[in-house]
Amino acid sequence: HAGRAAPGTLADAIATLERERISAELELQRGNKAATARALGISRPTLDKKLRDFGITGGNA
Repeated sequence: HAGRAAPGTLADAIATLERERISAELELQRGNKAATARALGISRPTLDKKLRDFGITGGNA
């Protein structure tokens, strides 16, 4: 079908989008985790957990 999404689960697609968005915002905020969490509308502990879960490194305390 035209416009059909790539294979994979919805959870996979959401995780990919979330990982990309967090990485982009962390870069935009020059590694400032507090500012990144604020911009994403999540708490700092939630951001830290997502960074660990996704294996994203970098960022300042």
